[in-house]
Amino acid sequence: MAVIEHKSKENIDIEEALGVIWTSIQKGEDNFDTVAKKVREGVEPDIIEKLLAEEYIKKSFSKIKLTVKGEDLGKQLTRRHRLTERLLADVLDFNRSLIEQVACNIEHNLSSDLADSICTLLGHPKQCPHGNPIPEGDCCKKALDKIEAIVEPLSRLDVGEDATLSYIVTSGDEYMHKLLSLGLVPGAKISLNKKEPTFVIKIGETQIAISKEIADFIYVRR
Repeated sequence: MAVIEHKSKENIDIEEALGVIWTSIQKGEDNFDTVAKKVREGVEPDIIEKLLAEEYIKKSFSKIKLTVKGEDLGKQLTRRHRLTERLLADVLDFNRSLIEQVACNIEHNLSSDLADSICTLLGHPKQCPHGNPIPEGDCCKKALDKIEAIVEPLSRLDVGEDATLSYIVTSGDEYMHKLLSLGLVPGAKISLNKKEPTFVIKIGETQIAISKEIADFIYVRR
């Protein structure tokens, strides 16, 4: 079963364009002319006409719409891109200023099976390093454990275990921002001191008490 896929430039352009369109629609930006201009400038001038001719997209009054096959390709490309960013940042400790560019070079060559393996390895992350949602895959829906996750919620650690913080699934909650201000940032070394009645973690010389719910949103690497 192939895990690396080698695609033609035409197929890569189609995927790239659909990824831009899918992301734009998810953000509520669906004006046909506006999105088409962005895609033509970012991919290639004739790509919108190709997508219309091959029925990946359609125009509905002033709005751009994805067909079923266009929706699937755009969503899958976005998923592969954001999982690649997560892998580069959390496992390979790649320079965060470069992960966007590198992910763009890799995303088209990953198969769906490899993307699911990466997702499982990372513990089915919900967000990319930039805070954008990662679309769910079959592995997330079925909660598959074919590969032992190396990045997992803090709540799964045993008392006395040490770990490195990978990321926090932020929700805009003020308490989350407080955690960041206390030093709970990616790369921080932490120890779990207690789990009952609340979680107590140590970072440096500071001990912090958090709830089980918060511990579920803090992802660490053992």
